[in-house]
Amino acid sequence: MARTDGGHETAGLYTDPTSYLTEFRPAPADPVQRTAPLVELVDPTPARARAEVRAADRGLLPPDGLDGLVIAVSEVVSNALRHGEPPVCLRLWRAPDRIVVTVHDRGTGPKDPFAGLLPAGDGSDGGLGLWISHQSCDHVTYHRDATGFTIRLTAGNPHFPV
Repeated sequence: MARTDGGHETAGLYTDPTSYLTEFRPAPADPVQRTAPLVELVDPTPARARAEVRAADRGLLPPDGLDGLVIAVSEVVSNALRHGEPPVCLRLWRAPDRIVVTVHDRGTGPKDPFAGLLPAGDGSDGGLGLWISHQSCDHVTYHRDATGFTIRLTAGNPHFPV
C-alpha cells in the first residue's frame, strides 16, 4: 500500500503466482453454455474439430478470429487426445456475438501452472499449443474439478453478463 510519504507497506493481500494459478477457481459459465450445444463430439480428430468450428461460423467471426479459433481448437483437441484421459468431449455453442468451444477430458490438465500463459522455454519440440491458444482466442479459461479438466475457448465478444 502506498503511503503519503512516498513509502509503502505490505497489505498482506499478495498471493504468489504459482499458488494463485494452482488454486481451484471455477470460471463462471458463459450464459450460452446453459443452452444445448450446437455441436457435441466425443474423441474427435483435430481435423473434425476444425471442420465443425468452420461450419458453425457462418460468417459470424472476422476471418482472423475464425482462423484463430480453428487453430486453438485443433491444438487443444490434440493436447487432450495426447496428454489427457479419454473420453475427450468437444462442445460448441454459437451466440449472436461469439463462438464458445469447450474441450474436456478426465485428466488433471497441465502440471505446469504457467502452461499457456508463457511459451514453453525448455527447448523441447512442441509445448506451445496452449500458448498459441491464448494468443489466438479472445478469452481462454481452464477449469479442474472431480470430472477432469476443461478448457473453454471464446472467439468474438468475450464479455458476457454474469
